[in-house]
Amino acid sequence: MKMSSSKLRIVVMLALSAHIAAAQAPTTKVPLVAGLAVVGAVREPAGDYESVRRVTSIAGDRVAYTITADRSGKDGEDPEQIQASRTVLSVDLKTAHTLKPRISSGFDADEVYPGTTNAQLSVAGLTELRTTGHTTITFIDDGTGGLSQSTANVLLQMMAAAGKSTVSADSAKSLTKMAVAQGGAGFTVSGTLSSVEPGIVPVSILVNNVVVALPARHVRGKLTGEDGPKNADMYVLDDPANPILLQFHVGEDSMTVVRIDWPSASTVKNMEAALAARKPVDIYGIYFAYNSAEIRAQSDSTLDAIASMMKRDPTWKLTVTGHTDNVGGDASNLALSKRRSAAVKAALVSRGIEAERLATGGAGASAPKATNATLVGRAQNRRVELSRQ
Repeated sequence: MKMSSSKLRIVVMLALSAHIAAAQAPTTKVPLVAGLAVVGAVREPAGDYESVRRVTSIAGDRVAYTITADRSGKDGEDPEQIQASRTVLSVDLKTAHTLKPRISSGFDADEVYPGTTNAQLSVAGLTELRTTGHTTITFIDDGTGGLSQSTANVLLQMMAAAGKSTVSADSAKSLTKMAVAQGGAGFTVSGTLSSVEPGIVPVSILVNNVVVALPARHVRGKLTGEDGPKNADMYVLDDPANPILLQFHVGEDSMTVVRIDWPSASTVKNMEAALAARKPVDIYGIYFAYNSAEIRAQSDSTLDAIASMMKRDPTWKLTVTGHTDNVGGDASNLALSKRRSAAVKAALVSRGIEAERLATGGAGASAPKATNATLVGRAQNRRVELSRQ
């Protein structure tokens, strides 16, 4: 049976379209390895902040993480510095359907919660999404100090039962409402998440200094608990080896991954090749405390790589330039960028690099790489630039 020329053209066009779509499909892998750092912009009622979740070690039956953040202070107070550790059991990474993405204590303690993952689905959960388009989850949010509505209701009942309170009923309701509204009230909700699109959707994220489109599954659903229903919307990395949450919105809380880094020989090679050609290089693997030039410990591998490169090329002299986003005033951003570049120089000098080989400077928010209107764009703008003199 012969195929008409018009049908043949349609078949060829469909095949070509499929080939182009396959070529353009995001293929970048994010390996679960020691040193993997996932930077998330967290939004909650108490305020926004940035957290860094880093894999510190992988044993046969568990994965250990450190989490650092400068959680927003209340009523003009200084940010709350959080440094904690979290261990997730390997069996839970395979089978658990309970997510507990936030640390609860904020102290230097090792937190282990059997039956839960951190900020990722399990292999089983992702497999269900791939095969059926649905998965069930329980989402636990420990909160940041506010009362949950259910707890507030219990307090009201206790006060009413006592019958001797000097606080009026209206005042008691007002006080408990205020406690709930302080933000960060904990909750636990459960339900089913279903795929929004039938297949993979790309999510653009800064990965090892380059913006790439990661393959994701977009899911949505209504989760319920003691405090009522909460709408949930998530993007999950479509990789059974590491199905991390790239974005989540549950009730008023949300998190968006803005940067992902891990130790990579190719990243160092690309940096060295660019500098050899006298092209500037943007470095994103240096982490600073909020509104500060204090360098976090997660930056060590990046700083070590830069120092090693300069030792291999002893004639090179580099200029270190700090850049910020546009949050805050121009003068403060400029000063901050200068302090951060000086801090990077000091860190490299402490690693054996001669001070005279390093010049410093700051550009503040004057040279953005991307829009400052989005979380991901602002993350691209907060960087350290290296250039050869």
